[in-house]
Amino acid sequence: MKFQVKGTELHNILSKVIKGFNNKEDNSYVAFKLLEEEGELIITSRSRATFFQGKLKAHSIEINENEPRVYHLDGVKLKQLVSILPVAPVNVAFEINNKTRSFTIKTMVSKYKLPVLSETPLAPVPEVEEYVTVDANDLMKVFKDLVKILSTDPSAQEHQISCMHFNLKEDKIKLSATDSYALGSVSIDSSKIDLEESKKVLVRHTEVSTLTDSFAQGETLTIVGSNDMFGYIDENGTLSLIGVINIVPLDTQQLEAVTQDDNTVVIDKGELRTAIETVSKLSPNDETVDLRLSDDSDLVRVSNRYGDYIDITSTERKLDSPGIASFSTTVLLKCMTPANNGPIRLEFGDLSEGTQGVVRIVSLQADGSDDKTISLLATRMAG
Repeated sequence: MKFQVKGTELHNILSKVIKGFNNKEDNSYVAFKLLEEEGELIITSRSRATFFQGKLKAHSIEINENEPRVYHLDGVKLKQLVSILPVAPVNVAFEINNKTRSFTIKTMVSKYKLPVLSETPLAPVPEVEEYVTVDANDLMKVFKDLVKILSTDPSAQEHQISCMHFNLKEDKIKLSATDSYALGSVSIDSSKIDLEESKKVLVRHTEVSTLTDSFAQGETLTIVGSNDMFGYIDENGTLSLIGVINIVPLDTQQLEAVTQDDNTVVIDKGELRTAIETVSKLSPNDETVDLRLSDDSDLVRVSNRYGDYIDITSTERKLDSPGIASFSTTVLLKCMTPANNGPIRLEFGDLSEGTQGVVRIVSLQADGSDDKTISLLATRMAG
């Protein structure tokens, strides 16, 4: 068997499909399937919780009638080759014969061996339904922001707090994440394809990271799924699926509806983040940050337990019971992340008793109005 493909197309497809391979699983595989009549090479990877498949044009095909069309490959070696093979639109030649157990891969300046593990037929492609379409970069941004909130505690991996929650509707997808201390939810626009009623899906944080990728500006993804798998098809036709978790979703609607008008301040998100990160570096053995509100000053004091502090100016404030709000540094930082850049409003609630509570972080739009598509809550520690 001989065939050639373009380096650019091979890199684009292979870099996505290889993410479905898990070298820690004996049954995980990566396979090539050559369709000589169609002039296509199909690349498939599969593991216990993933199925990825893409195809690209193949040319200069030479193959005997009795030769296998499917080859299972050394996934570890193929992962290494992804970063080595050319990204330019040059020809990459593949060759294998009955005497070898490896593909020979040639470019104009290089030659590599890719071991073949077996020639067994491929498992069938999972049947999925097309639900909605979304902007690829909008979805990826939410993935990257919210996955930071989910719990990575090994003891919580079969619990809802380790899972991204997807709520699919005709014109919106709402994604939610919580670790019991921080809660974030973001809604993005979608266009219905075939969604008769709203659908809720839970996906473990490790699988969300597997789906996260880079896309061109304006690219659209088709969200697809079944009872067991969930993912998307990109504009090149590459199918990316991960397993779903069949447990009852958390209901956070009542918690997200909480509003607190007493003790609110508007401050710049970037200034607050920089202040928190700075005082945190000065107290590496303490995971606590304090925000002090005073009724005689527009300043919000960000401090650690060693006495280091940075004052930042609030542009608006309403203080009925000022005091100190204490947070886990990690909780506050990851809860702020999905908010829009620029001004944010912090709704602290009553601080006079120094008790534990919840602080709402309100993301603001350019005109100063609340961004209703983003809901963020962080647990406030007892003072």
